[in-house]
Amino acid sequence: MSMTNPPTPTEPGRDDVQATRQTALEYLQMVADSAREPYDAQWGWNEFRLWVPSPGDGVAYAELQQLFGACTPEAPETVEILCKVADDAGPEWFRVMVVGVRSDRERPALIAWWANPQEDEVEVCDIVAVRPSVDGLPLSCTGADSPHFEPSTLRGVPEPEDLLPEIEMSEEEAGLFISQYLHQESHRVGPLWTTIDAQAAATRDRLMEIVTRAGAAGSRTDVNITVAVRDTSVPCPQHVYDPLPAYAGVDEDRTAGLHLVEHAHRDGSVGVEGSTAHLRAVLTCVALYGGNVHLATVPLDGATVPLAEETLYRVHYDWRCERVEGEEQRTIRELSGAIEDQSAG
Repeated sequence: MSMTNPPTPTEPGRDDVQATRQTALEYLQMVADSAREPYDAQWGWNEFRLWVPSPGDGVAYAELQQLFGACTPEAPETVEILCKVADDAGPEWFRVMVVGVRSDRERPALIAWWANPQEDEVEVCDIVAVRPSVDGLPLSCTGADSPHFEPSTLRGVPEPEDLLPEIEMSEEEAGLFISQYLHQESHRVGPLWTTIDAQAAATRDRLMEIVTRAGAAGSRTDVNITVAVRDTSVPCPQHVYDPLPAYAGVDEDRTAGLHLVEHAHRDGSVGVEGSTAHLRAVLTCVALYGGNVHLATVPLDGATVPLAEETLYRVHYDWRCERVEGEEQRTIRELSGAIEDQSAG
């Protein structure tokens, strides 16, 4: 993924928490200086809508108390947090609900609620940045990459009609959506936009692998991709882009995306009826904007009446995909629906 003339990214190899945090702090200080305002954490939160913990546990503890000390389970605040949750991975963005803080000056922490559901503490030493979230968006799950991951009951499965694209997004349109999104994020989080770019790229690559694997497993795989498009353009004197397609407007309710068919070759490779570059671009949009990848694969067993095995992957607006429904989950959902219909009758 790329954008035209983006802000200076984090230097290669400096993707640890402290280095990335320092880059963000320097940027916020520069913005405050240009506005001729004294910089502190409260100014960053009020004016730039971003908190980057200052060096020193004592200072960070005071900032944590100032910004989130009033949060409780009854009065939470939903935020997007860039933090490190695994030793072998860099910082990633998650959407969580802050329900309190840990009052420990030496090891301050946010107490956060995730969609798994579970409550956990995120230590400030693992936090790069926090920003407010848009109201109404679903919280993130942890462990979505694990083969043992169970879909969260707090996030519903889309209706079948929402899985079929009504408008085909062209490769050029997908590229414009990508550039506009990353441009918007550069205005929102400064140089931290590169962390969103990297996270979405990893999700796009995982989706590409999932789609390819499904194509190799059957004689035919129908792939339906839908993107939660929206207008992400921002006024900017430095960067000017072509307008987004009309279907990104708030008054447009048709579903945009891509439909394609895959088939397995005898040599084990996968044929795609369409452009792989087009597929890659639209999956990048799914990774950034959110959306669905629905796979219906006809097995290779040569059955007289082949039944497609269906799988649904979803990106819940937080730059990571998860398997939200397979054969087992679908059977349970259909049985539950039948029981509910009988009870209602």
